[in-house]
Amino acid sequence: MKKILIILLCLPFFLFGQFSVGSDQDICFGDETLVIATISGPGTSGCTGAADSLVSALGPSNGSAGTMFNIINTSGNDITITGLAQGTYSYSGARVMDIWYYPGDYVPVMSTSNGWTQVATGVNVNLPAGATTTAPLYTPIIPITPVVIPSGATYGFYLGGTSTISYATATAGSIPGITAWGSNSLLTVTVGHGGNFPSPVNNPRGPLIKVYYGGGASWYDINTGQMIGSGDTLLYAPLQNTNVAAVFDCNGITYSDTMEIEVVNPNLSTTGTSLCNGPVVLTAPAGFSNYNWNGSSTTNQLTINNQGTYYVNATTSNGLTCHSDSITIYSGNIPVSLSTPDSLFICQGDTVIINAPSGFAQYNWSTGATTSFISTTLTGNYSLTVVDGNGCPGSSNTTSVNISPSTITATTSGLSLCNGAVTLDAGTGYAAYEWYQNGLPISGSNNLLTASSPGNYNVVVTYPTLCTATSNTITIISGVSQFFCTIDSIGDGSLCIPNGEVILDAGNYASFIWSNGDTTQQISVNAEGSYSVSVTDVNGCQGVSNAPFIVENIVNTSPISGPISPTQFNTVNYSVVPSSGSTYDWTLIGGNIAGQGSNSINVTWNYSGIFSFSTIETDVNGCEGEEVSLLVNVIVNSIEEAGVTQKKLLKVTDFLGEQTNIKNNLPQLYLYDDGTIEKKIILE
Repeated sequence: MKKILIILLCLPFFLFGQFSVGSDQDICFGDETLVIATISGPGTSGCTGAADSLVSALGPSNGSAGTMFNIINTSGNDITITGLAQGTYSYSGARVMDIWYYPGDYVPVMSTSNGWTQVATGVNVNLPAGATTTAPLYTPIIPITPVVIPSGATYGFYLGGTSTISYATATAGSIPGITAWGSNSLLTVTVGHGGNFPSPVNNPRGPLIKVYYGGGASWYDINTGQMIGSGDTLLYAPLQNTNVAAVFDCNGITYSDTMEIEVVNPNLSTTGTSLCNGPVVLTAPAGFSNYNWNGSSTTNQLTINNQGTYYVNATTSNGLTCHSDSITIYSGNIPVSLSTPDSLFICQGDTVIINAPSGFAQYNWSTGATTSFISTTLTGNYSLTVVDGNGCPGSSNTTSVNISPSTITATTSGLSLCNGAVTLDAGTGYAAYEWYQNGLPISGSNNLLTASSPGNYNVVVTYPTLCTATSNTITIISGVSQFFCTIDSIGDGSLCIPNGEVILDAGNYASFIWSNGDTTQQISVNAEGSYSVSVTDVNGCQGVSNAPFIVENIVNTSPISGPISPTQFNTVNYSVVPSSGSTYDWTLIGGNIAGQGSNSINVTWNYSGIFSFSTIETDVNGCEGEEVSLLVNVIVNSIEEAGVTQKKLLKVTDFLGEQTNIKNNLPQLYLYDDGTIEKKIILE
């Protein structure tokens, strides 16, 4: 390992040997490297902030249930754990992590939450799309409420998330650019367990776990002279070869160590990006021991005959594999980038110039122009097609040109002159102001205007870019007139019964009197109804709401549909219009229900007479609707007509002898307790 004396740092004394940042590292361009500083040896036990670190591979895991593991402190001193991190994810998206600890061995208690203490809650962990072991990603160190592990003690830890996170199966040392550090003699991490917390149902497993504690080193990039971090660990992603140094002070003695980081960049060169006139050759830098293209070549060159996106994984003699940049080869169409963004704004009447790259043989704009650039003053979408010197076509992105907003909103302290002048405000940030009354310019050159006479007022402002905009018109009335205010709601104005509320806002006035007796600008409403307000502005002028605000229940169940004159013993359907995620509680006397909880039920009426039944809808948010009811008159079934017979009906069957319910308009067999059988048809 190449050691470099840090000349730029004005430090009194340097010692090597007891302080180490490990061996030199090779990393891929764009990747982070993890560097850990350790200190040991005689005379260091009393150092303030003395640090040590651990990276331990606990084995592969799908990680769906998090992981449990033990930290065993075999040192003679207490250890303070200040942060934890997990590594190599194959999942994408944003998740949150929770961390717990247990003062003892987790194994006997992993199926209970008793005795566990949470030290990190809902920490955001961002995982980019497509992250795999070939593009390793490590969770940033998650700070936790410090956990002190006494000398000789074993503490259990649990790391998990609120949703599934899948971990790659690579272990420490198999990931390019990441060195495997084993447990030192003072700290041991036992095998982890991948079950849910607390749950022992899965086989012992766990992702790559990194444990950090202590801290106190200062980190520098020697090539730039910049400080790049602090603590006992460093996550660093240099863009070129460099040297990093860690400096640690122990009771007036300064320790330091350096590491060389070589950045490996296998980026590609190409003979072109179009196949319109034959193959394209991609070339990776020479000097790698192995080349693995997403094509068929194993050398540093790849000849391409098919369109697509190509890259290479190049492996160094040290075994580091790096992913190159990707180059998209087209079958014939060449992408062309315009000089303007995809969307831009100009002032009314301004001209924008849109340039294309030079060197093409032909230019054909969407406007019909054939030059390498166009100019326009009009809103619209502009694009370009080209042909190069080899006859290969190309097309550009589309630039959308828009005119800068031409209107602004002016505000006022009042709408009535009942108690004197009112103040109009155009807002700050504009270069110039021109006020108007009834279409005529009036004095006033800043954002504020004092209006002392009735009329229609507006303002024209000038942006710093010299674009202009005109405000809304504000009508000021005389003092004998009443003005109107508008009630707004925070939300949609619907009420979630039984425990919801709606916030109503009357606007910015001096005082308020609501129809429910409240006297604040905003009121909280928890009952359906019509609400109005009277207001007084800062000038003492009276106003009223221009219309009452109607608060309705957010759950509006439709009427019950179904027959209102069903026949006794028949099964009929009743329903309400369904709402996604809602459940329905049906109440019924005189019959049996099938389908309780759904919007559609089947009812078998057991008795004749007049009955009322109802349902209450509960939506996905737990909001209840008003009870809806239906009144039915159940008609006596013909088989139970009074005085006809005293026979008791046992069952009804079809002509095949299969028992069935009574159905209208179908011949059926009726079996009685006296042994007789009758064939009947009940007509609707």
